[in-house]
Amino acid sequence: MYDVVIIGAGPAGMTAAIYCTRRAMKTLIISKEIGGQVARTFLIENYPGLKKVDGVSLAFDMKAQVESLGGEFLMDTIEKIEKLPSGGFEVSSTDRHYLTKTVVVAAGLVKKKLGITNEEKYSGHGLSYCINCDGPLFKGKKVAVVGGGNSGAEAVEFLTKICPQVYWLEITDQIRAEAVLLDKIKKLDNVEIFAQAKIIALSGNDMLSGIVIDQNGKKLEKDVQGVFVEIGYQAQTDWLKNTLDLDEVGQIKINALGHTSCPGIFAAGDVTQSHYKQIVVAEGMGAIAALEAYRFCRG
Repeated sequence: MYDVVIIGAGPAGMTAAIYCTRRAMKTLIISKEIGGQVARTFLIENYPGLKKVDGVSLAFDMKAQVESLGGEFLMDTIEKIEKLPSGGFEVSSTDRHYLTKTVVVAAGLVKKKLGITNEEKYSGHGLSYCINCDGPLFKGKKVAVVGGGNSGAEAVEFLTKICPQVYWLEITDQIRAEAVLLDKIKKLDNVEIFAQAKIIALSGNDMLSGIVIDQNGKKLEKDVQGVFVEIGYQAQTDWLKNTLDLDEVGQIKINALGHTSCPGIFAAGDVTQSHYKQIVVAEGMGAIAALEAYRFCRG
């Protein structure tokens, strides 16, 4: 039996793993991927002690640290947590089962989609949800970025360096990115910003070649070979709704110490109702959840 099973290998989950392993807890980290959102971020400039760091490097440095302390990693998708009559929990995927004294859920969030016709058809064929994965493939092509937050701004900033034209769309009347990023982008000649705008149609044959934009009721057609979707994230926690208390958008409800509605199950990071979805916030929450899991194991 493990002392703790941590679900999710983003900043919250791996920080929890570091704190648990350093207290000699037998620790298993289960995740579909390493790093989560961090691994999809090209450049991080607000991480204390590091002026600049790319997300993939940061994520795998965290993983290496966890492994050096004895933490185990497993790539899998958890589908159920059951409380055992004798104490502890059974954490299950489709065909595997793990026994543990405590659980830390740090599963993060997943990308929201556009919700329009042909979205699945063009996914991977010009439509992307990962600038870090696919951005370099669009060098020399016209592209669009949907989403006016920091993620959208970072995507735009990168693409302007390799693409002749970038269209930047935000559904509200105001770009929400940090002022420093926005000011930098507004000075570029190859960016056109559309506020109160959304993509309502995708076109092309095998590959995406055009979009239709609705800007406050006015229809615009643009030739593009790529669209990057950066409109936020959502919790995938339906599998937990009979186990833990969730809020109206599926985020896990916790108290200030990471306790969920089920004693012995803790949660941390973006999957909770934490207002600030930031790396350092998630890491702090992961540390707290780990310390509370340790205290729970000690009785």
